Amino acid sequence: MAAGIIVVAERGSSPIVGAQTTLGAVKNAKIVDPSGATHLAVAGDRVSNGEVVTTGRHGSAELITRQRRTLLGGMAALEVVNGGRQQLRTGTAVIDSLTGPGLDLDLGLGLVAIPRGSATEASRGPSTRVGALSGPASITSASGRQLALPALAQAVLSGDALPAATTPLHLTDSVDEDSVAPSLVRDDIALNALARGIDTTGRSTAHVIEASWTGTAAPVPSDVNRSEKVLPVLIADSTHGGTAQQRYNAAVGWRAEGGSWGVVLHLLAGRASSVELTLAALQKRGQAPGQIGTVRPTGGTVSAVGPPTVFTTPPPSNSKGPKRHRNNAGGSPKTGTKPPPPDNLLGSLVATVQSVINGVFGILPHQPASSADPTTVTAKQSSATKPATTKPATTKAATTKAAKPSAVTSTRTTAATSTVRTVTSPKPIATRTPTTGLLGTVLGGLLG
Repeated sequence: MAAGIIVVAERGSSPIVGAQTTLGAVKNAKIVDPSGATHLAVAGDRVSNGEVVTTGRHGSAELITRQRRTLLGGMAALEVVNGGRQQLRTGTAVIDSLTGPGLDLDLGLGLVAIPRGSATEASRGPSTRVGALSGPASITSASGRQLALPALAQAVLSGDALPAATTPLHLTDSVDEDSVAPSLVRDDIALNALARGIDTTGRSTAHVIEASWTGTAAPVPSDVNRSEKVLPVLIADSTHGGTAQQRYNAAVGWRAEGGSWGVVLHLLAGRASSVELTLAALQKRGQAPGQIGTVRPTGGTVSAVGPPTVFTTPPPSNSKGPKRHRNNAGGSPKTGTKPPPPDNLLGSLVATVQSVINGVFGILPHQPASSADPTTVTAKQSSATKPATTKPATTKAATTKAAKPSAVTSTRTTAATSTVRTVTSPKPIATRTPTTGLLGTVLGGLLG
């Protein structure tokens, strides 16, 4: 009997009814008294019984009654009836009774009873929705019918009729939701980001995960996102209780009823970190790193599973010569990329000529080099710079043909490898008559 008296006192009569309500943090909010007079709401203001707190666009208000908080979003209006009862006229309110007294919240179409230790969200507009963020709640319609609202469930009211059953909670991931159920909201943000990452990767992403599933897969329409097939498998594999098939079936069913990913996971007592670890293990067994990843959500970050794979492509050739890139991404292509296609017949022919030139100069006796002797030039310089010495008439053709393949070699090699290769254009070709005749013959035969 004594216990019953305590419950009554906690739920609605003395001393909760006479408890004082004040404003906490406010932004773009006003207080309207019963006479219609309005004044700007300021943190610390007392809100008397019968007064209404309104918020503008992007506004917010926090009403504190002892340790209970009522959090109003933008474009909302809420009347303080007394310390134990409030009426939501429009907009969205989150009632945080986790450590404070309970509240009876009037929605016009029904009365929501929120006990101590619970947090409930209610929105009133074209439709009326009540969701239990933490702990249970109950709804009583105007006709007296009651509907129990377990944790992580919601009900949508139509007229003065209550639905026959509840459905899994659908989160908005708002700041107010996060303030009373941070773990739930952040896990939902993480799984939403993971789902977007899976939806934007290739078919191989889903194949790796689906191939690991040994149970019976639920039929899913072909036009749904890939994540709707993949995430139930990951959630079933990363949670406990019952069989993996039962957890999978529950995840698929709750998603079909509109439950958020974070709610589905928490209904199975899971955490987003466990899902990510399961994904990483599947990736390690069946796919190279970087193929399955996530994207950044709005308002939060989720780490990608594996580093991104970078594919390199050669830059187009430039008639003015190769350009140096400021980054240091040179060298051979990364694993998984195809090398550039081999040069055509002209490229092979030029390479042969270059080999012959190098071989011939390798067996010639060494001669002291003057200040005008062999100079290392780029493809652009070798084609534009003329030898300083006078060319003998008998070697003009050989010199011309030797310069042409040197320029071509440098240009084509640069286009394929994105590096600047220098070509030695030795002037002894123009001054050593015996060697010039030999090279002229070889080059003439190869290029002519």
